[in-house]
Amino acid sequence: MSSYVLPQGGNIVISSDAVGRLLGAGNGDAALLYIHILAHGGRFVREDAAASIHRTPDQVDAALGVLSRTGLVAVRERAAAPAPIQRPDELPQYTPEDVEREIANGGVFPALVRDVQRELGKELSSEGLMTLFGIYDYLRLPPEVILMLVNHCVSECLERYGPGRPPSMRYIEKAAYVWEREQIFSIEAAEGYIKRQSAMRAGERELTPVLGISGRALSATERRYLNSWTGMGFHAEAVEMAYDRTVTNTGRLAWKYMDSILKSWHSKGLHTPEEIDRGDAPQKKHPAAPAKGGGQESAAGGVTAEELERMRRKLRQIKGDRDEP
Repeated sequence: MSSYVLPQGGNIVISSDAVGRLLGAGNGDAALLYIHILAHGGRFVREDAAASIHRTPDQVDAALGVLSRTGLVAVRERAAAPAPIQRPDELPQYTPEDVEREIANGGVFPALVRDVQRELGKELSSEGLMTLFGIYDYLRLPPEVILMLVNHCVSECLERYGPGRPPSMRYIEKAAYVWEREQIFSIEAAEGYIKRQSAMRAGERELTPVLGISGRALSATERRYLNSWTGMGFHAEAVEMAYDRTVTNTGRLAWKYMDSILKSWHSKGLHTPEEIDRGDAPQKKHPAAPAKGGGQESAAGGVTAEELERMRRKLRQIKGDRDEP
C-alpha cells in the first residue's frame, strides 16, 4: 500500500485549483481516481482503486501518471521496512467545533455519522462524535472500514452480552487502535481480520469445556493459549489428550506444561488423536525380566528363589537357629 500527499491535506472538498488541473488534463480516469484517493484520506491501494472506479489496474496506473504529472498527487517515498508508528492509545483533544466544521464541509464524514448511528441504534453524544471524528481524522481509518469496525463491535457485544447492550464509543475506539496497528485499511483486510477473529472465538467455545472452564470469562493469558493451540491446528479431541496427560503428571491444569505438550506434538506434525497415538503414545512400564543365568526362577512379586532362601536363613539366625552357610 502506498500513501500520497494531497495538496488540500486530504479534504474531501475539491479545490478550484484541483478542478482546473483535472479539466486541463482532460482525462476522466484521472478525475475518478483523484476522487477515490480523496475519499480514502490519501491512501491508495492499486487493486482497491481499480475496483472502486471500475477500471483495470493498468488503467489505474495510467491515471495515476496523469495525476502525478499535473501535481495533484505526489508519492510519499517509504524507507525499506519502516518501523510502525507507535501511537499512544489516546485521541487528540478535539472540540465540538472541530466536528461541526467537518460536518459543515460535507463529504463523507456526515454520511459516516448517520451510518454509525444506524448501526448502534442511537444518536451519538457530543463526546461520541468527537471520538468518531478522532478515529476518522487521527487514526485515518477509511469510512467504509470504520463502518465495518462498528458492525464488528456490535456483533461482539451481542455475542458476549446479548441484545440491548450496544458497544460504547470507548469500546469502539480501543478496537480502532487494534485495527490501526494491524494495518487494516481496506475492506479486504477487514474481512480477513473478522474471519480470523470468528475462527478464534469458535475455537475458544470448543476448547473451554474440555478444560473444565465454565461460568466465567477466559483471562487474557488463557485466551492466548487457546488461540495459539487453535492456530496450530488442534481440535478438542487432541487438546483433551494433552489435558489428560497434564493432569495425570502434575495433578492440575498447568497451562505452561500443557502448552509444551501441544507444541511438541505440533513440531512432530501430530495433530489428530490417531497421529498422536502412533507418534507419541505414553511409555508403558514393564516388569523387570528375571535375572539371566543360574537357572533362577522368579517367585511372587519378582523375588528370586535364591533371595527367598536368603531371607529364610536370616529369619532363622534371628531366632537363634543358625544353619551352615
